[in-house]
Amino acid sequence: MWRDRNISDECECLLVINAGSSSVKYKLFSLQGLSIVQSGKFQNIGEVGSDFSDHEAAFLKVIENCKSYPVRAIAHRVVHGGERYISAVEINDEVLEYLYELSPFAPLHQPHNLRAITICKKLWPTIPQFADFDTAFHHGHLSVMDTYALPHNLRDLGLKKFGFHGLSYQYLVTKVCSENLKRKNQKGIYAHLGSGSSLCAVENGLSIDTTMGLTALDGLPMGTRSGSVDPGLILYLIQSLKIEASEVEDILYHCSGLLGLSNGKTNDMKILLEQSDESSQFAVDFYCRKVAQYIAYLTVSLGGLDYVVFSGGIGENAGQIRNRILSLLSFLPAFDSIIVPTNEEFSIASNVKDLIHDG
Repeated sequence: MWRDRNISDECECLLVINAGSSSVKYKLFSLQGLSIVQSGKFQNIGEVGSDFSDHEAAFLKVIENCKSYPVRAIAHRVVHGGERYISAVEINDEVLEYLYELSPFAPLHQPHNLRAITICKKLWPTIPQFADFDTAFHHGHLSVMDTYALPHNLRDLGLKKFGFHGLSYQYLVTKVCSENLKRKNQKGIYAHLGSGSSLCAVENGLSIDTTMGLTALDGLPMGTRSGSVDPGLILYLIQSLKIEASEVEDILYHCSGLLGLSNGKTNDMKILLEQSDESSQFAVDFYCRKVAQYIAYLTVSLGGLDYVVFSGGIGENAGQIRNRILSLLSFLPAFDSIIVPTNEEFSIASNVKDLIHDG
């Protein structure tokens, strides 16, 4: 599906792409004011019955939809920027090579983000491309927040907590603090709850701590991801049960979370809330309890709590989930609860626009 709005041909545009394993979401922004002039989302790419046999076919459709607009640059969401990239950057071969090296830390996202860059380079060879990163917003944490209790030779390899969903958090923090100026000096916890779920503790408009770690597998249980588990459990799966590391990866990323807790029924919270069987109810209860526990954990990082922001597919739409989480936190001093739809693509457009103009 796609939407289109009229815009003057003289106004240059920035195309923002958010590519997944079987989807391509894009928004075309006017560089004059960052208004959206066109947007679209193509799903189930490569699956039986899909309109698109592969991602290249989907991008050809994006080109067709955008051909009447002067596209100045293309910007991509890239999940992991590692130690090197703490803000948006123009993509060249050196950048791309480094980002591919980070793929083991984000196997669900990074390869597909980078594949989109490669395809766009083939299809639009003369248009500059930029990358913006979910890890960047969390750069600058105190070491006590990001360090793992590992030997120094491993820590020296850059094995630390990075955090993710940063483009979402950047948008949410800017939105909340611009609409209520006192929020910037308050202590807030932002909950990006969806098929991927995490929390971020924010003070003075900055990320102080977050629940995801070196990878986007850590922290809260998610749609199909386990969230935090005892590292000894992973050793047991490999050493005692003789499960191959690749299969363990598949279990933790694709077979766990809400899907695993519901005994394989579904990873969709909306469906789980409609079910009355024991495993579905347990999955919902488990998820709510873990979110509440991690909010309490981040309250310690902040030294207090003034407000919680709910966003993402679950956070925005599932009132039952929000109410259960807030009920579990009723022992805390009073705090505000806010619902704000996120817009990762706007964060990317805002960050990259500055680079284009600086260039």
